[in-house]
Amino acid sequence: MRDLEYDHFGPWVIEISENDPPPLIFLPFLTRTEMPLLCIKIPRRIDRRDIHPGMDLYDYLVTLYPGDLVILQRLGEGVREYTFCYHDIQFLRYSEDLLKGTIELGLRNTAFELRFNTVSSNVMQHLVTIMRERYCGQGEQAVQAFNGDIEGLSFYFNGLLAKGSIQNPRFRLLAAQANTFIGSYEQGRWSRNFYWLAGKTLLESLHLSDGRELKIVTRGQNFKYKWQAVYAKEFTYLPLEHISGVHWQEDDRHQAVSHLIIETPGGPLSFAFMNDNTSISTYDRFLKTAAGSSPGVEARAFHPNSNGQHST
Repeated sequence: MRDLEYDHFGPWVIEISENDPPPLIFLPFLTRTEMPLLCIKIPRRIDRRDIHPGMDLYDYLVTLYPGDLVILQRLGEGVREYTFCYHDIQFLRYSEDLLKGTIELGLRNTAFELRFNTVSSNVMQHLVTIMRERYCGQGEQAVQAFNGDIEGLSFYFNGLLAKGSIQNPRFRLLAAQANTFIGSYEQGRWSRNFYWLAGKTLLESLHLSDGRELKIVTRGQNFKYKWQAVYAKEFTYLPLEHISGVHWQEDDRHQAVSHLIIETPGGPLSFAFMNDNTSISTYDRFLKTAAGSSPGVEARAFHPNSNGQHST
């Protein structure tokens, strides 16, 4: 089996099967007889020329069962075991940046990261789908779609929006932020000229919901300069029932930009908007309703007016 692992080893994530059994280091922990929905092994980040038969070649074994998931992590010659119920996942983030992929599980008061090569994006997206199918409760909130015009979205983001509407028409657009040059919004002459020359841009985002889950698509960062090439895409998912608070925070450098902070027991999530974005007000009300429906939570929020100031 060690030779088989060596022969099959590469940057790809492998689904456990008869031809690709679990690594030996994890075998003592595989005592459950329940048939898993999916079981994968994630390789070490190591060049093939640096490995040899008999090495422990995999850092993680991730097993998804109908009611929970188990993550086995290799730590040197030992193994640490983590078991979570799907409802323990407060939010889930999937990101790709060229060959670098990451799945972040936001758990209560902690986070867990799985890093992988994006040659295995299909199997990792399947992993995300299984978790999303199981981590929401039974409650559902009415969704009022944003019907205004969204100009300035890239061809790629317009394609994501159209493709998503076809694949799952239950998801409706709540808010969107288009790519926006910051320079024309700056009041100081020096900063206005600098940001125009630097081409500093607030990057685009999409915010959607089906009444049970929030889906947010970004570029993985808020801003870029004209000399930067941004290839990343990031998808953040969270059950509406896990929203514990909502508020807005002014950007430290740009008066025309505010950050939406969505509080969850797994930690805060931040997303940037221009203050004059016409989709903010209805989106803010939707999120406050979700936060107010959480047990023991007082929904408090403030949002920017079109003049760049804030109101409670």
